[in-house]
Amino acid sequence: MQYVTKGEVNYLILNINNNARPNFTTYDLVFTHIMSKDVKTYTIDTTNPLQYDSNIRYCTITLDLVGANDLIYEGQYTLNIYGDGTDLVYVTMAVAEGAAESHPFTQYISPNEVNENYIYITE
Repeated sequence: MQYVTKGEVNYLILNINNNARPNFTTYDLVFTHIMSKDVKTYTIDTTNPLQYDSNIRYCTITLDLVGANDLIYEGQYTLNIYGDGTDLVYVTMAVAEGAAESHPFTQYISPNEVNENYIYITE
């Protein structure tokens, strides 16, 4: 399980099959929120040392969640990582913590609550 903080730069330490397939040029990180099914995809360039670093045992992915790149909701996500956009190389769960979304729901209150204690049945 991975923990990420909304609105910040996160460093994910993973073993995503880099010894078996070292020729991936990109990794697509696909986050799917458990409740809303909202999907957010981040593409990591393996040739960019600011986004990706690896050694023989693990790799470090720098995930920038600042500003418009941020995940929408707090909570649990499924995280699927695809090499070059097609080969599924890693599956895990992720928990996003941090500032809550600004308006998770809209509450409507009636301006006329005179008949609030009655139940109406139509025939």
